[in-house]
Amino acid sequence: MIRARWRNRRGPALQSRHLGLRDRRPDWTMHRLKLLRPYASRALAGLACALALSSSSCTETPATLGPSPLRRLSNNEYLRSLEALFPNVHPALPTLPEDNTVAGFDNQAESQQPTDVRVARFEAIATAYASALTEDAAAVRALTGCDSWDSPARAEACARSFIENVGGRVFRRPLSAGETDRLALRFRAWEAAVDFEAAVRLTLSAMLQARQFIYRPELAPTGPDAPAVVAVAPYALASRLSLLLWQRGPDEALLEAARSGQLATAEQVREQARRMLSDERAKAGWWAFHRQWLGLDRMRADEHVARTAEVDPQWSDRSASAALAESRRFIENTLFESGSFRELLESPRAWVDAETARLYGVPAPSEPDGVSEVTLPADQRGGILTRIAFLAAHSHRGATSPPIRGNAVFVRLFCELPNSPPPNVDLTPPMQSPEQGPQTNRALFAARTAPASCRGCHYALDGIGFGFERYNAAGIFQSLDHGLPIDARGELHRTDRDGAFDGALELSRTLSRSRTVARCLVRQWVRFATARAPHESEHALIETLTDRFAAHANERELLLDLVSAPMFRYRPTEVSR
Repeated sequence: MIRARWRNRRGPALQSRHLGLRDRRPDWTMHRLKLLRPYASRALAGLACALALSSSSCTETPATLGPSPLRRLSNNEYLRSLEALFPNVHPALPTLPEDNTVAGFDNQAESQQPTDVRVARFEAIATAYASALTEDAAAVRALTGCDSWDSPARAEACARSFIENVGGRVFRRPLSAGETDRLALRFRAWEAAVDFEAAVRLTLSAMLQARQFIYRPELAPTGPDAPAVVAVAPYALASRLSLLLWQRGPDEALLEAARSGQLATAEQVREQARRMLSDERAKAGWWAFHRQWLGLDRMRADEHVARTAEVDPQWSDRSASAALAESRRFIENTLFESGSFRELLESPRAWVDAETARLYGVPAPSEPDGVSEVTLPADQRGGILTRIAFLAAHSHRGATSPPIRGNAVFVRLFCELPNSPPPNVDLTPPMQSPEQGPQTNRALFAARTAPASCRGCHYALDGIGFGFERYNAAGIFQSLDHGLPIDARGELHRTDRDGAFDGALELSRTLSRSRTVARCLVRQWVRFATARAPHESEHALIETLTDRFAAHANERELLLDLVSAPMFRYRPTEVSR
């Protein structure tokens, strides 16, 4: 196993770049422009070719690309790949250690250091699947495709067929002759020591623990004559596509495209991606990206699961899981149907169960455990930022927090890293004072952040966060706060859409049309697709992708552009460790 270097400890400037966030210092901007000059024009020409924007000079490869690090399957990719390989087997599995996240994402190569616990869990899971798939002779026949193995010649032929066929599916590519020979040698040793069925079980377990399955190796030429940039090999490119769009290994159609040379051009890759995004399996990719980009996983944190009626009277034991499931259905259905980013931030459609219907104040499904599509009140809800999951995830228990909600928008939708608070500042939520009488939460925070030392940051953070004050800490819509009218007016700063707005609905409409948000979304999709922060050499490509996305505001088209781009289809020959 290869240990990725941990680079998140080199000071605030590098940390902001590492997180994929913008560094606001002018000297860094100038430095970045100087870095781009030597190759920006060639990079843009390469992207125009890859996106079929020009009809000439489409044979050159990109001049410079960011690193292509060795990646491990994330927990989600690993478990979904196993389910896809063996859909009719559901063994009891131990819990994998949590993936470490970088910039909110769990698939980043530099945070995937192996641990003894993880290695042990991979072994236990491989054993559980292998045992379930070979529990008797009938199961072995179904797995191997062999009717019998009653002679040495038949056993040898059956073993090699099993290794090549099942191994090819597990490794997401055909096995090399050396790999087949090594596994066949181990198979014969296990067969001699125990029996044929045990050899199948142990060989399958070995395959499921192999680096070829758990990791995503991409071979590239080496040596002094190797080019700086090469096309990603067909089977590796198929895995890039399937693990990005479906969060699992390639299906047979994609493997056949790799086998027959049908992933050689940008348009061929685009066509496969178009097919895959029209398949229900694409919902897994939409959810994996957006739950992490928007920080919805915070709903699983103890702070949110442990909400009680004492601090959030309308919250129940089911609220957290129900709210997360509702946001998942909204994201998956919205983007699978249309891909529209504006619908994601503006649509009042919802797919509710009984619990989320109660929280939203809409009719519950007729079936007790059912889910029904409804339209949420148009004056209360519109888009993902006004859903229970986002609002409750970015809040204290029992009280809203304009700075926390403003910070969530800044970090996740602007790719902007706010300054840290001064030392020794009071970060506890402000409390009502019996001597002053009832006050709104907004008034309490405005008083807390009034000092000049606070206003430098809070005028921007709270300017956004105050727009969410019509939703309490649990995300429930409210018109009064401690009996007082709520002022949900806010103001955007440091964006291309600066200015006043009234409430989260108007804010969401503004953000859905913002180039600042479009650029951030593109950067985060690039990070998710490449398992690393965007490289300086790719900024020109990102700007071109942003131009196109800002024009159509469609995430499906953005993904088609991204997988067609050089940063996805090519890789540098230097291995990043």
